[in-house]
Amino acid sequence: MDRPYGATLELGEHGTTHPFAISAISHGLGWRYWKSIRATVSSWMLKYPKGFHKREDHERPRVQIEDYRNGYPRYSALVASHDSFHICRRFSNLRVHLLLLKQDRLSILEQRLERINREETIPLRLGSSRSDNNVERNSVLSEIDDALADYDALIERNHRILNLETARPRNVLSLQNWIKGNGCVAREETAYLARSEELASIADTDDTVMTWLETIVEDSLTRLRRCLRMDRHLDISRDPNVHIPTQSSITRLARVLMTPFIITLLLAPVVICNCLTTLAARLCAIVIATTVFMAILSGSTKAKTVELVVAGATYTTVLVVFIASTNTP
Repeated sequence: MDRPYGATLELGEHGTTHPFAISAISHGLGWRYWKSIRATVSSWMLKYPKGFHKREDHERPRVQIEDYRNGYPRYSALVASHDSFHICRRFSNLRVHLLLLKQDRLSILEQRLERINREETIPLRLGSSRSDNNVERNSVLSEIDDALADYDALIERNHRILNLETARPRNVLSLQNWIKGNGCVAREETAYLARSEELASIADTDDTVMTWLETIVEDSLTRLRRCLRMDRHLDISRDPNVHIPTQSSITRLARVLMTPFIITLLLAPVVICNCLTTLAARLCAIVIATTVFMAILSGSTKAKTVELVVAGATYTTVLVVFIASTNTP
């Protein structure tokens, strides 16, 4: 038996019908309600046209450095293109100057407070803060509170700035070469790059050995691109003299090169000890291997002294256990 049209709509067999119309017909409402519902549906269809829910995958072309106007817009685009270009001055002299001035102001306020306490004629004011109605002392304490807050804030700011890593000369030279080649920023406003002793890098850098490997990989890719005369520069710049590879690809390649070095460093002593026949020779091999391991670890990483001791002890323990578990012929 055929079902009525309203039941069919309720079961959702006509999926293109608006839910408002389904509810109205299924409950047998009058024609006047249908007219109002039809108007609602029409406005809804105008507001959400057909296919509005479909995603439009139109990729926007990447804006390159040369697309920005000469001056600070283009220079800012260059600095923002790579984390290593985020370089700034620490202004250490100015920070120390301000710190000394604030410190001296606190010293003066301290002396004033000590003088007020010595000249106090009512001992009760010194023994009870609730009974202390000395206006001058309360005023000095309020000034000390404000001066200490300002002093502490400056110390915390200086601590954060002084802990920033020193900018690498390679990155500073890259910015200087770009500025000389473009000349779009005033010399006085880019003279900060000449203060190499004060330049700091905002972005954190990796371990020393990883930084060295990344430099080798970057230089190799640059030479390869020049030899092959590749015109594509990773869509960052159209300038043939600008080579800014993505940091992720450089890091991946550097880690791939780092893997065989780590494997050799860890397993070479095991192979050597396995080839030696006397216990004395194996002990000498362990001493040499541990010394080389600690030297490489301390020179190529930023590990603390405690971390170096733990790593060295663990490495030595593994080698000693290996010798103890191997029968000497």
